[in-house]
Amino acid sequence: EIAASEQVHANTLIRQAEKYGIAFPAFDPSIYNFPTFSTLDEAYQAGIDAETADAALYDELMADVTHADLVRVYTNLQKASLNNHLVSFQSYLND
Repeated sequence: EIAASEQVHANTLIRQAEKYGIAFPAFDPSIYNFPTFSTLDEAYQAGIDAETADAALYDELMADVTHADLVRVYTNLQKASLNNHLVSFQSYLND
């Protein structure tokens, strides 16, 4: 579910970039070294770290934004990271 939600987030950001005429790089999975994990706990911790970093990134992005629609998008995506995804990873780790 989180992976599907992340795709929705990416699509939302792509639409905003297109709206403002900002080129958005094509995703090329061959250039990434996707991590592998020995345990589910390692994977959950990586999810926690990623969602925490995402939330911090949205703070950085919002510091320089003047368009209300972008602030709203960033705020909503940040809330999803902190209130949904992060909480889910934390609950899995603590089970």
